[in-house]
Amino acid sequence: MHRLERWAARPLGVAGRLARWLRRHLLGTFAVLGVIAFSFGLVGMYRLFRSEPAMFSWPNVVFFTATLFLADGTVFQDGGRFPLTLEIARFLAPVATAVGVADGVSTIFAQRFERFRARHARHHVIVCGTGPTASALVDKLSRSKRVVLVAEDAEREYPDAELPPGLLRVVGDPVEPLVLTKAGVARADVVYGCLPDTSSNLAIALAARRLAANRAEQPLRCLAQVGDLSLIPHLRARRIGLNDDSGFRLDFFAVEVLGAHALLNRHPPSWAAPEPGGAPPAAPAPLVVLGLSGLGRALVMELARRWRALAGASGPLLPIAVADPAAEEILAALRAREPALARVALTGHDTPHGELPPAVTDPDGPHGPPEFVYVCQRDEERALLYGLDAAQALNDRFGVARTTVIVRTGRQRSLQDVFGRLTFPRPPTPLPGPLLEDLQGGVRFFAVNDEALPLDLGDTDLIERFARASHERYLETERRRGSAMGSRRAMVPWAELPDDLRDSNRAQAAQFGEVLRAQALMLMPAGEVDTDFTFTAGEVDELAQQEHDRWRREREAKGYTLGPTRQDGTDRRHPAMVDWSALPETDRERDRDVIRSLPAILAHAGLRIVRLDEPG
Repeated sequence: MHRLERWAARPLGVAGRLARWLRRHLLGTFAVLGVIAFSFGLVGMYRLFRSEPAMFSWPNVVFFTATLFLADGTVFQDGGRFPLTLEIARFLAPVATAVGVADGVSTIFAQRFERFRARHARHHVIVCGTGPTASALVDKLSRSKRVVLVAEDAEREYPDAELPPGLLRVVGDPVEPLVLTKAGVARADVVYGCLPDTSSNLAIALAARRLAANRAEQPLRCLAQVGDLSLIPHLRARRIGLNDDSGFRLDFFAVEVLGAHALLNRHPPSWAAPEPGGAPPAAPAPLVVLGLSGLGRALVMELARRWRALAGASGPLLPIAVADPAAEEILAALRAREPALARVALTGHDTPHGELPPAVTDPDGPHGPPEFVYVCQRDEERALLYGLDAAQALNDRFGVARTTVIVRTGRQRSLQDVFGRLTFPRPPTPLPGPLLEDLQGGVRFFAVNDEALPLDLGDTDLIERFARASHERYLETERRRGSAMGSRRAMVPWAELPDDLRDSNRAQAAQFGEVLRAQALMLMPAGEVDTDFTFTAGEVDELAQQEHDRWRREREAKGYTLGPTRQDGTDRRHPAMVDWSALPETDRERDRDVIRSLPAILAHAGLRIVRLDEPG
């Protein structure tokens, strides 16, 4: 958000916090004042009417006490002296009434003001739906950004008493365009679709796309949650390259996939961080995955991809043992979808509930102690039980703390505090220690939603990922040709790349699908029987010429003309602003490199190129 917009938003934020404070405290103030005023009024009316026996009756006492809250002065119209308690009540009761009215008005005003702020918000994040994923996003993002939660049960999920300062609520079905309009989708930065079913999240993306048209300068990013992680490559393959959405970026996510990335980043196997220039281990330590839930499947595939990237196609196999009631059946489906599993010695064990298989602790087994046991059961109590059982069995078999057991939880991060680690020597001022001992540090806990969310928009935006990968390959190729880092504006890491060159890489990535369709090619999810795709020499030349023409049109649209390039970037000239026929061979080869690298870049997203019509 720009500085002026932040300053303009401050009065609205202060007003919103004041409205929430009033709503939280006025009702209690009204109740306290009302009880005091009514009690004093009863005592005072009793004393007043007892002095006039003809007027005394308990109905009169109660009735005229109640009229004090309406500022009715009938009792006081003749003047005179009145009991002190009645004098206090005659002034306190109208104040209590005023506080009660203010509470009602503030409730109505606060709700309308909240809707007004949501509708006119700018550069905010919209989270659609409720549940663990949506809650994790709201709780983390609302600490630093304006978040609008759109859900039919938004007020029940976040009642007034628990409303974070950065959160606004819109009650309604987020699939409906009118509801998204109330959330200010046309001016939002990001929309998360977190409903339970994929079709509803796709409907949210469709509605957001229609409402956020003409945003080429700052595209709206939409991230749709997918229930089955196997759907992600299919949906991505059908989305990549559509060039009619310059103001809209769409990608898909599953918390399990993000959780697998985060889990391996936090608890990586020893081979995942080799010494600089070192070779992968000839005999990597075995790993165990208990439970093939969504996280378990994603973890197996991510381990395989990382090992293949490290060890290559001819390196040793990575031993992974998997336990699940249907392990063999699930692994057969995974092998058909993930080529990297060919580099894994994957053994499945159909245990009754996904507990540790006896083969892992078999003294006559081919492997030593596993380095990690990842417990990925959906049920948290079962995951805790099997994790503790596994730690005890492995400690008994191989010795204490030879294996680290990682237990998956949802959002209950407190388990890590419950099973804390004792420190020696004890500090001079001892703090409260853990409730339970964690088997000599051998058990760790991983809260999927807390660790995986919020999403890294650079990692989840396909166009951004492809643009970065393309630039990295460009740097690698140019260094092999003898170009030094910093010798040209483009010869710098992505983080230092000027904005106009970043935009050029993104525009190139956005045309991947168009490039493939021009040659009767299409994208499909990667599979077990895939072979390395390569373009023919003729296709490389033709597509390279198309890429040069696209780049030239894109540069012309930004005012570039033919001329020598100033390395300080102060003008808009470039020596390659010529037809393909006049382009130097060095620049032609750079365009060919872009085409040749395309299969490898797409493979990072689990995609492959296939031919629709094989040449005869």
